[in-house]
Amino acid sequence: MYTRRETLLQMLWIGGAMTLASAVWGKPQEKSRVGRSPAVDPLCTVYRSVNGNPAENLRKVVELMGGVDTLFGEDDVVLIKPNAQWWNQGATNLAALSTFVDLIMERPGGFRGEVLIAENCHRGISPWTSTGSGWAKDFERNADIPGIKNLAELGQSIKKRYGDRFTLRHWINVAYGAKRVFGPKDGAGYVYCDGTGGVPLLSFDNGVAGERHRATIMTYPVFLTDQGTVVDFKNGIWEKGKYTGRPFRFVNFPALNHHSVYCGMTSAVKNYLGVTDLSGGPDPHQGGKLTSQYYNFHSFPFDKWDHGPRPGMLGAEVGVFLNSVRKADLNITAAEWVGLVSRVDPPVVRTRAVLASTDPVALDYHSGKYLLFPNSKLAFHDPDDAKSPLRQYLAACAEKSGCVLDESRVDIVSYDIYNKKSQNDDLVLHGEMYWGRDPKSLLKYIYLRFLPI
Repeated sequence: MYTRRETLLQMLWIGGAMTLASAVWGKPQEKSRVGRSPAVDPLCTVYRSVNGNPAENLRKVVELMGGVDTLFGEDDVVLIKPNAQWWNQGATNLAALSTFVDLIMERPGGFRGEVLIAENCHRGISPWTSTGSGWAKDFERNADIPGIKNLAELGQSIKKRYGDRFTLRHWINVAYGAKRVFGPKDGAGYVYCDGTGGVPLLSFDNGVAGERHRATIMTYPVFLTDQGTVVDFKNGIWEKGKYTGRPFRFVNFPALNHHSVYCGMTSAVKNYLGVTDLSGGPDPHQGGKLTSQYYNFHSFPFDKWDHGPRPGMLGAEVGVFLNSVRKADLNITAAEWVGLVSRVDPPVVRTRAVLASTDPVALDYHSGKYLLFPNSKLAFHDPDDAKSPLRQYLAACAEKSGCVLDESRVDIVSYDIYNKKSQNDDLVLHGEMYWGRDPKSLLKYIYLRFLPI
C-alpha cells in the first residue's frame, strides 16, 4: 500500500513521463516565435552563426565581425578565459576554443604575440588533476575534436602546435596556496583591492542595513606566460619595473547553461567569477570572506546555494569589476549544447550556435531570450521577467557598468550556415533535445518547470 507521499511522487513521475515521452533525439520541441523590431540607434551588436559545427560557427562569427586581423594586432598578448569548472555542456566547447586560438595564431599579416588560456575553476591547489572540473574529467559531449576528451588534453594539443607562443595558466585562490601580492613587482598571485599595500580600495556594498549588510572588493590575478611575460590583469604587461603599454586583449569565452533557482542562467556575466579569488568559500555564514571585512564574489550576492540579501548583486559586483578592473574586449558564447537544469547532465538541447559581442549584458540577454528560455521554458531563464534572477542581475550589471540591457539598442547580425543565408526575422533557436534516462534529472526538470518565482 502506497503512502500519500509515494502516490503523489508516482503521479508526478507518470505525468512527467507522459509529457516528455515524445521528446527524443533529433526531434525539436514545439516551436515558439519571438518577433524583434529593428534596432534604433544601436549601441552594440550581437553576432551569431547557427546550424554549423562549432568550428564553422566560430569562424563565421569572427568573419562577421570583420576578421581576426581587425580584432587583434600582430604583437598582442591575448588572454582567453573559458568555462572550465565543469565538463560537457558546462564547459566551453573545445572545438570552438581550439579554432579561435588557431585563427589568432594564423592571423593574416602575421602574429608575433602570445595567446593564453587561463581560468580559476576554484578546484584546489592542482585543478588540472581535478576530475570535478573540465580539466581532467572526460567529456561525454561538447568536445567535438577526435582524440581530445577534456580541457587538459586540448591545452597539450595546442601547446604542441605553437610551443611557448601558447600558455595554459591556472589561477589559484589564495586560500589554496597562491600568494597575495600588491602588484607585479611581487610576482604571480592575487591582488586584493582593499586599500592596503599601495593598492587602491575598490569595494562595493549591498546597501542593506543590519546583519544582512555585506561588502566585497575587487580581486584580480598577476601571472606569467611561458615566454616569461608578466601580465597584470588590471593594468597590463609589466617589464623591467614598469608597464610597457604592449597591447593586452581579454576574451571572455563562456558556455550557456542553467545555473540554479537563485541565479537562473550562467554565461558571460557570471564567467567573471572565474577571474576573481573566491577564498573563504560560498557560504557567508561559514567563512565566505577574503578578509575580516570583505566577502568574495560568491558569498557576497548569495547565501551559499540560495538567494542573498538583495536581488541582482551578482550583476552589480561584476558591473563594478568591468568599470574598475577590466572589461573583456570581446565576449564569445559557445552554445553548441545548452543545459536546461544542469551544467553536466541531461536534459540538454543542441542549439548549434556561437554568439559574440563586446557587451556581456547584451549577449547574455540575447542568449537567454532566444536560446535558453525558449527551450527550457523555465521562468528563471526569462530575461524579460522582472522576478527572474537572470533579469535582476543583468539589470544591475547594466546599471553599474553602462552595458546595454535594452534590446532595442542592440543590432543583430546572424548567419545560418546550413541554409547559407543571413537571418533577419525569427531569431529563436529550437535545438535537438536529449532528455537522458535519469529519473532524478527528469523530475528535477518537471519540478522547476512548474516552480513559481
